[in-house]
Amino acid sequence: MRRPRFLSPPLLSTLALAVLLPAGAAAQSNSESNGERIANDRYTRSHDYDLVHQRIEIRNVSWDSTSFDGRVATTLVSRRPAMDSVVLDAGALLDIQRVTGPRGVVLRADHRGDTLVVRLPTSAAFGDTVRFTIAYHARIRSGAGLTFIEPEGRPHRPRQLWSQGEDTNNHLWFPTYDFPNDKMTWELSATVPTALTVVSNGRLVSDRRVGHGQHTVRWSQRKPAPTYLVSLVIGSLHRVHDSWHGIPVDYYVYPEDSAL
Repeated sequence: MRRPRFLSPPLLSTLALAVLLPAGAAAQSNSESNGERIANDRYTRSHDYDLVHQRIEIRNVSWDSTSFDGRVATTLVSRRPAMDSVVLDAGALLDIQRVTGPRGVVLRADHRGDTLVVRLPTSAAFGDTVRFTIAYHARIRSGAGLTFIEPEGRPHRPRQLWSQGEDTNNHLWFPTYDFPNDKMTWELSATVPTALTVVSNGRLVSDRRVGHGQHTVRWSQRKPAPTYLVSLVIGSLHRVHDSWHGIPVDYYVYPEDSAL
């Protein structure tokens, strides 16, 4: 009498996959090039607006509570008809306090998890420009988007703060569209004690004393770039100016490393 033959587990898995997948689906997926996958939106995230510009303002930075107060003015262009809301990324620890339109009209907003939905007062048509400003208080889990560093008794470790946005971490410290398939220009200003230096992208526009031992430093990035490239460094630093073939090059170093 012949003994019955049983299928091994790997063969059973293969047969089950063949039953579940539509004919030719696996072959089609494997035959796609990276370019075709990008063209078919396999690697991208859909959104119905073009983020154009953001003005980011930071003040009341606290290393003790790893927090600050922020305000972001956003400009975008609708890419669909009758757009009645804007979906942004905003970390769960950002306390959204107020959203206002161009004339100071308070806009309704819903913040759940890492998603912020701003309800527009009237629907935007395709191609319309939309502007609104978000005021918020940011509590930061140090190391997620922003890192707060304390000296911890080490002489060559001044108190400092620096950002790391790549590739989807900047929404943990300011509301934005946090995915690399859109580009914007931006301004960033920070009000901090005068002993601290502020470094960001683009060009240093102004450094203005505002009283009470504080100064406001403003940077401007005019070349559009993905939002994960928005950078912020605050610390006790010296600026060393240089140039290369007529292009200005600045180095920001710890005072101990500077001959100034």
